[in-house]
Amino acid sequence: MSRHNINRRGFLKLAGATGIAATAGVTGIPSPLSASAKKESAKGARFLKYDRGVHSPSFCEMCFWNCGVDVYTRDGIIHKLEGNKLNPNNRGHICAKGNAGIQSTYDPDRIQSPLIRTGKRGEGKFKKVSWDEAYQYVFDKLNPLVKKYGPETLATFMHGTGERYVHMFSVALGTPNITVPAYSQCMGSREMAWALTYGTGISGHETFDLANSKHMMIFGRNFAGAVQVREAEDFAEGLARGSKLTYIDPRQSESAVNATDWLQLNPGSDMALALGFIHVIIRDNLANMDFVRKYCYGYNELVEHIKQYTPEWASKKTGIDAKTIERIAWDFAKDAPNVVAVPPRRMTRYGNDTQTVRTIAILNALMGNWGVPGGIFIRTAVPLDLPKHEHPPATKARRADGVGEGEKYPFAPPSLGRTNGIYEATLKQKPYPIKAWLLYGTNPISHSSVGVNNLYDAMNNLDLIIAIDTQFSDTVMYADVVFPESTYLERDDAPYIQKDKVPFIALRRAAIKPIYDTKGCYDICKGIAEKFGLQKWFEHSPEHMIEQLLSSLSDEQKETLEKDGTLLFEDVDPYPGASGGPLKFATTTGKVQLYVKDLEEYYQKEGDNFAPMPTYIEAPQPKKDEFRMLFGRTPHHSHARTQNNWILLELQDDTPVWMSPKDAKYLGFKDGDMVRLINTKTGFKSHPEPIKVTERIKDGSVFIHHGFGHQTKAWTRGYNKGTSENNFISDGVDPVSGAAAFHNGFVKVVRA
Repeated sequence: MSRHNINRRGFLKLAGATGIAATAGVTGIPSPLSASAKKESAKGARFLKYDRGVHSPSFCEMCFWNCGVDVYTRDGIIHKLEGNKLNPNNRGHICAKGNAGIQSTYDPDRIQSPLIRTGKRGEGKFKKVSWDEAYQYVFDKLNPLVKKYGPETLATFMHGTGERYVHMFSVALGTPNITVPAYSQCMGSREMAWALTYGTGISGHETFDLANSKHMMIFGRNFAGAVQVREAEDFAEGLARGSKLTYIDPRQSESAVNATDWLQLNPGSDMALALGFIHVIIRDNLANMDFVRKYCYGYNELVEHIKQYTPEWASKKTGIDAKTIERIAWDFAKDAPNVVAVPPRRMTRYGNDTQTVRTIAILNALMGNWGVPGGIFIRTAVPLDLPKHEHPPATKARRADGVGEGEKYPFAPPSLGRTNGIYEATLKQKPYPIKAWLLYGTNPISHSSVGVNNLYDAMNNLDLIIAIDTQFSDTVMYADVVFPESTYLERDDAPYIQKDKVPFIALRRAAIKPIYDTKGCYDICKGIAEKFGLQKWFEHSPEHMIEQLLSSLSDEQKETLEKDGTLLFEDVDPYPGASGGPLKFATTTGKVQLYVKDLEEYYQKEGDNFAPMPTYIEAPQPKKDEFRMLFGRTPHHSHARTQNNWILLELQDDTPVWMSPKDAKYLGFKDGDMVRLINTKTGFKSHPEPIKVTERIKDGSVFIHHGFGHQTKAWTRGYNKGTSENNFISDGVDPVSGAAAFHNGFVKVVRA
């Protein structure tokens, strides 16, 4: 309105005039009121009927939550994305990132053809080549390395829908060094802790029943600002139904502003707070003893162990008043079992992370909330005999990252690996030479765990870097050969089958043909495999897998899946704990392990990190005039993948440095002042960033959003926007899981 300088009176005049003109037929558009009384003109009909266009079912890949989407095209051009109402991951809604998916497909900065490097690594000089030239290049460079060092000289990093094909090629070649960064750089310590306690992980699609909870106790898990649509909705639904929210975080996130109690604890003291809660629950007989007696192992040992962790002790560690700790423990237990204590998703923080999450897992067990509404629901698999495909046998060769039986990290899963461990092995070329990397949808330069300078040194030890991606990330610019993947809107993919509260199958069909000279990951990996004589493992294309699945369904199921893009299996019971069904736990003892016997041997050798019951370990602390570097995801971007998308950059294109008023006053800064961050270990200086002075961050810490600071000039919009936390994070490791510990990095803040 103000843009066109139309006041209220002018607007009413304009509205009235428009109405008269339309009624009179001046514009040639018939009035809807009279349309039934007379035949519509051919010209007017198109204004009264909305052409949705051609429908294609899909699931989003702007992040890896895989929300269901309906894609609509006209004349071979995508004009609309809508959330699939039947898909349980999003129930018809898509977030800002999902809505910006069209722009990522039509981005002219995309990788548009196969490329081979012609300049120095990182210089960004490539030549366009044919697909066969690119495949042949990989064979000519990789095959001699395999012959000289063995197939384990190749390390593979993967993240995305095409993982199955990258994994297939890597296993067929014979390398054990396959990693999924989501383990060691995100969820690994959390999943490890849950598996040690309950015999299963929480899963990427988490099993917390937020919508029905009476009290959500959340340790830094930012549901309101996360990438997961369903979880954000369930979080909001729980609050709308009257759930209490205890939010525990040094930063007041989007979720924390909704809290009944926001506990702004000292960074790294989450375990101390959870131990304090457990002390009160056991001391005051607040535990669900029916559940504990029937299903828990080690309660008596826990009773003795927890005596040392009083609320007063926890208060000194956390900065939270002892009376508050007691009150919240009572409030939480009062609403049991319909309560849930939630650990962070990215649990790569202080190095004591597995034991921290073990403490939170035990807190849940004492409430007896397993398989109960408002607690932790039980996932169910799709009840079908699904088509199975032969997979190449895995090699028994030793991994380079210390994962596996008899290695340094015996509990870490070899199927996921330690990405940070592979970086280190490449840097040191131990225990054997790693001379080639295959990167699928991963960007170590924007999120590693060995420090950026060490990462560059590691890449300089490589004779070959292969990248498969849709866009020019910072790391792609260091590749020797680049394969352009089609975006998710341009390709068919294997059916998406999700074990869940309501298990389901979703389809992804190509909405348009590839705009540029790109291929799906299946075709890319098949092309490479053929050069190595490994094509036998690529007999089942995504299209073939879709048809196989459809042929295994009943006529009704097939029709539903093809029409709706989603097939639900609702005849399941996610709440066996409430309905009286049997509860089973795939642990060594067959019970929920408050005490983990599996850790006893390592505890004797390694100490408190491997204690069978969580034992508090202090996180490293900053020195005078140093600040702990904290970082987290912004709601507007997915990891470090979307900062060139102009729609999302309109929402956020910078990384202001959050600092408390007390710290800002001490340093003489005011809101908006330009500062630089200095890594106290390496001396690296950031470019100038504005200070955001706010009570929403704990004294002694600074915070920036993750995913910015890209240095690839191939990005015409995202280049040099904000600061990358990767230059300031710590390179620690959680001894139990082998996952990274990022939040022990310290910085100084100086005026720019």
